[in-house]
Amino acid sequence: MAAQKGNKVSFLERLRLAQVEAAQPVDPWHLRLERVRGNTGFDGLERISTQTLLDILEVPQRDRTAGTYRHLAKVMAELGWTAVRVRDITRGGYKEQVRGYLRNSCTVRADTD
Repeated sequence: MAAQKGNKVSFLERLRLAQVEAAQPVDPWHLRLERVRGNTGFDGLERISTQTLLDILEVPQRDRTAGTYRHLAKVMAELGWTAVRVRDITRGGYKEQVRGYLRNSCTVRADTD
């Protein structure tokens, strides 16, 4: 109400908004993934593989189901990452299609400053 009138917001209204925001459930993966940094290439894009992310999250192999990958994709999209498929070297040393995420590393520096 007061926020619509202009730039003055009452203390009680700010307190109510803060309580509503604090009541929102926080995804435990979100907190861990927002600190993740990928490898920055010559093109200035930061990349990280999906398997590396699941290793960071300590997700066992048997729990890496389609639902897990969908959940990861949702959180990574919220954090500004874009899903990609590239040809890269896998853990076994073979060159295969690898799924992962990328983002512009310049936006990361701007957010942290």
